[in-house]
Amino acid sequence: MSAAVTHSIYDSYFDALSLPRLSDEAMQRIAVGTRVGEGYMNWQVTRSGLIVIESDCRFSSDRTIELQSDASMMELSFCMQGEGEFEVSGARHDIRPGSCSLHLMSNFEASFLYKKGKAVQSLAIGIPVPLFDDYMKQAVSGFPGPRGQVSFAGLLGSSAFRTFRTALGERTLAILRQLKDCPYSNAMRSMYVESKALELLAFYLQAFLFERPADSPSSRQAALSKSDREKVRQAKETLIGRMAHPPSLIELSRMVGLNDYKLKIGFKEEYGKSAFAYLRDKRLEKA
Repeated sequence: MSAAVTHSIYDSYFDALSLPRLSDEAMQRIAVGTRVGEGYMNWQVTRSGLIVIESDCRFSSDRTIELQSDASMMELSFCMQGEGEFEVSGARHDIRPGSCSLHLMSNFEASFLYKKGKAVQSLAIGIPVPLFDDYMKQAVSGFPGPRGQVSFAGLLGSSAFRTFRTALGERTLAILRQLKDCPYSNAMRSMYVESKALELLAFYLQAFLFERPADSPSSRQAALSKSDREKVRQAKETLIGRMAHPPSLIELSRMVGLNDYKLKIGFKEEYGKSAFAYLRDKRLEKA
């Protein structure tokens, strides 16, 4: 699936920031020059055609970025830190920290306003429209009626812009941290980033289009009750409190009153990693 159209829209955004255009390389890191501000943007085109851009920067002055395009695109964006606002085809929206948004745009005019000195941490996943439509054909093939008609054109209708938004949950934040702290390089990094981007895309297309919250349990996860999840959180606090001499998984399960299988599954679902991978990361943060 070609990312050329989505690529060209991001090129216009980078032009407006006086930054180098995105190259045709699979992965690229772009430094934000002192004339603009400070920080960086990591960019990657995946084999499936997604464009993944991680931004961690601040601007040296108030910055307005204006775009116009006759093309169509979708973007799944995550704002971890920073504030601002944007206007698309006459409708004004704010940029909120701790939120995820799915944007659909076609033949649009847009402007983005960022405040001087405000740190911006975000992740954007550009989704080529043909790729989205192909995914939706597969995703809704078993559903009768309106669900079988989900497509970019059907969702956007005659509008130039449509957006969905929700708050970020703990599971999503865990995946975003994994992306930021990717342990691989070169080809392995490319595979890792694509897998995480597809995971986020699956979560939020499910949440926005099929009304299942992205961080809510699936049918497999539903075996964990509210009480079980509270015990998983107690286990996390126990690990942090006994960081120097942590109990084994079996000991920990006995301490919180939850069998070791549910504790293992529950920890992975709540925090995106095993109990002892979580403990290792906390030790590294403290070091």
